[in-house]
Amino acid sequence: MAKPRVKHYLVNEKYEDPGLVIEIDSLGEYILFDVGNIRKLDRHLLRKVNKIFITHTHMDHFIGFDHLLRNKLGREQTVEVFGINPLAENLYCKLQGYTWNLVEFEPRIVFNLKQYNSGLFEYYSYDIKKKFARDFIKEEKADTDVIYENQYYRVRYAVLDHKIPVMGYSFEYKDRLLLKKDSIKDLPLEGRQIGEFKSFLADENNRGKSFTIDGREYGWEELREKYSYVQEGIKISYITDVVFSEENFKKIINLVKGSDVLYCEAVFLPEDREQASKVYHLTADQTALIAKEAGVKKLVVFHFSRRYANRWDRIIEEIKPIFPNVE
Repeated sequence: MAKPRVKHYLVNEKYEDPGLVIEIDSLGEYILFDVGNIRKLDRHLLRKVNKIFITHTHMDHFIGFDHLLRNKLGREQTVEVFGINPLAENLYCKLQGYTWNLVEFEPRIVFNLKQYNSGLFEYYSYDIKKKFARDFIKEEKADTDVIYENQYYRVRYAVLDHKIPVMGYSFEYKDRLLLKKDSIKDLPLEGRQIGEFKSFLADENNRGKSFTIDGREYGWEELREKYSYVQEGIKISYITDVVFSEENFKKIINLVKGSDVLYCEAVFLPEDREQASKVYHLTADQTALIAKEAGVKKLVVFHFSRRYANRWDRIIEEIKPIFPNVE
């Protein structure tokens, strides 16, 4: 069956600031992973962005927040932000870099932050009506690798090493049970009954139970096979700014395993492995090995070093013998 309609693409060229966009029009979900230079993105898209996942706050991953903020002013909305300490402080400093004396005339915009910090999730809120004061909401134990989840998708994370702790992310759109339109129309069900029928079929706990249709009982297994199908989800992972170490390797594999698409940095050529180690980045062959070991279906590489100007095709050439499905 066809994959769900999830549009995903890099913000910039492969040698420019890192960043990934995920658009799910059917859900009204517009997601950014990192906000470096985002000036290439359409302002109408920026106004719709409602979730931001930050790997870390080096300039090339965070400088675009000001541009995002500028495009969001004047429209009431709430934006959810996720990342790792010290993001709460960095976000606060960004917002306090401006004077907010006329906010009584502005539509309300709120940034809600969920931050990982030493085994805890910390929650903060920044409200324009409070001149973007940093309001601490709560903290809780981070006993899961899921940093966000709703009924349609989840985002998992791993804390990785870039000489500072950074986040790797995996976006996982869940499998969905859908009704066979040609078959369902033959049933004497309408309105709310169809919703109840779909909910019954979607719940694996109903295996062995029955559902009554027009006074007659039908088994869950029979109904599920005849009237429904499962649309497979999609897994899109995003890894950037990490050193090739045994610990990072294991964590990344665990996070991105089986991804439909892995977006991963490939900053240096293998011949510059020593420099890659010094600045805590990956070489092309290391990225290829990660993709191969994780069993991903497709690899998209980015964050190329500018030292290879006009020779970026060499990075792809280094990867293909190890992992052919790369672009």
